[in-house]
Amino acid sequence: MKPNSSMLSFGRVPRAVAPLSYHQSECCEGTAIRSLPGSLILALLLATVLQAQPQIGGGVCTNSTMSGIYYYLLSGDLLSGTQVYPYVELGKLAADGQGGISGNSHASVGGSISAYTLAGTYSMQASCTGSMTLSVNSQPAGSLTFQMVNGGQGAILAFSSSSGVVAGRAYRQTAGAGSIQCSMASLSGSYAYLLTGAAFLSGNGYYYSQAGSATGDGRGNMNATGMANVSGSTVTSTGQGPYSVAGDCSGTASVKNQNGTANYFIAVVEDGQAVLFMESDAGYAVGGVAQPLFVTPPSAVVNAASFDSQALAQGAIFSIFGRSLPQSSASAQVLVNGEAAPVFFANGSQINAQIPYDVPTDRPVSLSLSNAGTSSNAILLSIRQAAPGIFTYSGNRAVVQNQDYSINSPSNPARVGDTVMAYLTGPGPVNPAVATGSAAPSAPLARVTAPYSFTIGGIQAEVSYFGLTPGFVGLYQANLKVPTLEHGDYPVVTTVAGATSNGPLISIH
Repeated sequence: MKPNSSMLSFGRVPRAVAPLSYHQSECCEGTAIRSLPGSLILALLLATVLQAQPQIGGGVCTNSTMSGIYYYLLSGDLLSGTQVYPYVELGKLAADGQGGISGNSHASVGGSISAYTLAGTYSMQASCTGSMTLSVNSQPAGSLTFQMVNGGQGAILAFSSSSGVVAGRAYRQTAGAGSIQCSMASLSGSYAYLLTGAAFLSGNGYYYSQAGSATGDGRGNMNATGMANVSGSTVTSTGQGPYSVAGDCSGTASVKNQNGTANYFIAVVEDGQAVLFMESDAGYAVGGVAQPLFVTPPSAVVNAASFDSQALAQGAIFSIFGRSLPQSSASAQVLVNGEAAPVFFANGSQINAQIPYDVPTDRPVSLSLSNAGTSSNAILLSIRQAAPGIFTYSGNRAVVQNQDYSINSPSNPARVGDTVMAYLTGPGPVNPAVATGSAAPSAPLARVTAPYSFTIGGIQAEVSYFGLTPGFVGLYQANLKVPTLEHGDYPVVTTVAGATSNGPLISIH
């Protein structure tokens, strides 16, 4: 008997409401761009998160509903005469959204492992039920039925004939219809797993199950503890071993414990929300799913100014909200695509950090954090070149200084023709370039390189400076001339490289 532990997936931390804070560096005096006074720092500290509202979905399905990369795990029994063979299959399918499908898989039939190439067609009804006809290694292999679920994010699969009954679940590789780029960092943190199937030992077949937890370090090393049950006989084991994850999110894992070594095929699915695995050792027909101990909603990682989870850009200040986060910046480490992100603030429910300027923008990247050396699960984020967010206070008031450097408010409005200073993050690269984590220089000033525009109340505002605020990390400012407007409150909005910011209010007299 060879009990063993398996792996893995990534997690997120539940979102909480917390104040904004970040590090201030000394600023050089005597420049046209002033450092922020204490009153503005206080205003930034008063920023709060607006909770996102849930949405209700609906509609009908077509062939396009099934589009992108899916990994699936099937299990059941195959029949040959009077013999019954336990069956497990882990595979990958690429659906083109037009009825064509292809892929590959590994399967265990009674403990005999084989690899297969798949191709075929599928059709979808408006009710989201469908059928799929596949050839295996260029040979016709019959058809299966499926039911799409969660708006195309997954499918329930079933194959039933006189030769066997097999069923399982397919999971989209990513939350979108395209593909993503995985890496070792796609698997980090702690996970719970469940294995079921059959083990063939000394010529006999036994029912097999195993449950436990595993921890990956995001760099290809893991350890696991589990309890295996082989036809009623249980044993607990602890093991360690390596894992690998390819760019298409498939991979392998190996765990060695006091009873031997177990090897697995694995697949990261749903942006890392689950990992499918199948034992690749002869004599086992075992598969299962691992999931993170903590699941993070997409809105838990946001632009620190706009609190928009879709507005994350190179060089931007961002916030992570949750429970049981590091209590101080000294004990917190945040990795974005494997690169350390400068941490400005941590208080147990919020972390503020800067996205490195050099992270890629053409594919999702991983984010993970550690608390005094203990790693979290990884999540995947989409980073843009520019995604501006204007800082706010007291609900939806823009953090803006009037020409006399006082804070703009309804009781302290700006005047038409004055130059005001709005503060934001996320406009992206600057010239000259500034290293991640470094305070912006005062000479020369680091100006935004992407095309941009500003409006106040929908009217174009003249911009005399748009770039990093000297002495600060990841904080940008725009010096704007107030256009001719009637007395009142007006939204200030910027568009950078085609990305539009939030629109908090500025008061004009």
